[in-house]
Amino acid sequence: MTAATREPRTDRGRRTRDSLISAARTVFERQGFAATRMGDIAAEAGVSHGTVYTYFDTKEDVLEATLQQLIDHLLESIGGANLTDPMDQIANANERYLGAFAENAPLLRVVEEVSVTDARFSAILDDLRRSHLRRVTAQIRRQQREGRVHHDLDPQTTAAALCAMVEGFSRHWTAFGSTQDPNGQATLTLLWQRALGLTPADSATTTPHQEGSDGIHR
Repeated sequence: MTAATREPRTDRGRRTRDSLISAARTVFERQGFAATRMGDIAAEAGVSHGTVYTYFDTKEDVLEATLQQLIDHLLESIGGANLTDPMDQIANANERYLGAFAENAPLLRVVEEVSVTDARFSAILDDLRRSHLRRVTAQIRRQQREGRVHHDLDPQTTAAALCAMVEGFSRHWTAFGSTQDPNGQATLTLLWQRALGLTPADSATTTPHQEGSDGIHR
């Protein structure tokens, strides 16, 4: 069992570990990963230096636990709303994604910095992207069956391109885009809808399209 997965056995221990993770996030975002020391995290949390080592062996382990907490929050934030119209679903998903990305951008930048030299962090980020890709691919396939999306689009390739667009746009938007184009979110959603050829729910065909051997609905 690694230090990053060493779980406390008491409520007090869990509170202490959570406070360390919260303090670590503050320090990582303020100082960056390279400049952070375990003592900085302890000082921020208001505990002794040795307390940090009760739960984590290295600052990489602390960052991993901090990242996992971020991912749990991120997935909860971008979870699908109870909407029936695909266009409303896309607009809502983009709004949630941009909001969650902006909120977590400072820590994500730290993690990406570390991922260049530590493969475990690049693997975690890749898993997050694959999870998002699977959800979007499934949505596109369902919308193709309902006759709302172009049938000559490969669902997985299309999902990968759209997800990459949203992630890249989120970086731009977080850095300075929102001051340049206050309607950027609406534009992003419009690009997504037009790329899919998405039609309103009330004009969708009701006859399922036949699926070819290559997995593309026709």
